[in-house]
Amino acid sequence: MSCGHDALYVQRDFNRTLGLAIVIVGSLLSVVFFYRSEPLYAMLALVAMAIADLLIYLVVGEVTVCYACHAVYRGFERNPRHRPFDLKNLEKYGGREPRF
Repeated sequence: MSCGHDALYVQRDFNRTLGLAIVIVGSLLSVVFFYRSEPLYAMLALVAMAIADLLIYLVVGEVTVCYACHAVYRGFERNPRHRPFDLKNLEKYGGREPRF
């Protein structure tokens, strides 16, 4: 570990900015279709966004992240002791500001 802590969590290895952009584009597209009184296309835009999210979730792998220094570790087998992110653990280990 780069900082010496052994408190780690796992998360999906996906760019959060890209994920947010997908949600925003899908939502705006849906609003445009609702505005044009085309609810079927509006719902299809939301369904397409949900399907894209599911496909991305299934395709991307996992990374292990340190609570203390936010170092990201890729290319390792998942350790069963490393659980998903927990805010209590972040507060416990006093993690610094995340790097973006």
